[in-house]
Amino acid sequence: MDAFATVDQYIARFGEVSDEDLLQECLEDATAAIQAALEGAGVDYSKPTKEFADKLMRVCRSVANRVMPRDTDLPIGTTQMSETAGPYSQSYSIATAYDTPKLIPSELKMLGIGGGRIGWARLGGYDDCRH
Repeated sequence: MDAFATVDQYIARFGEVSDEDLLQECLEDATAAIQAALEGAGVDYSKPTKEFADKLMRVCRSVANRVMPRDTDLPIGTTQMSETAGPYSQSYSIATAYDTPKLIPSELKMLGIGGGRIGWARLGGYDDCRH
């Protein structure tokens, strides 16, 4: 499978990585997640316009960046960390599950498949509001 973004495009945005093979796998995982979202929405991505291909690339490298392991001692996905010197305490906050590529609402919107649905349903199956 060809990923929607290349290793070079990722590096141009997020900087050098220590393992380009791992990055390629993350880009391919991100591409699979994007394809699933597009297919679920009935969007044909087989022959994208230049503009849509650019959006696919940008979303792909963004999704890959969230699942790409970091060269750090912090757990993947850490959004906040605190330490105490004595009696030696550490805590981490992790916002979402990592290692599984997921598209966030702004990425879905960029691809034209995001946004909420507005509507209402009658409670209790009533045909009208009279009792």
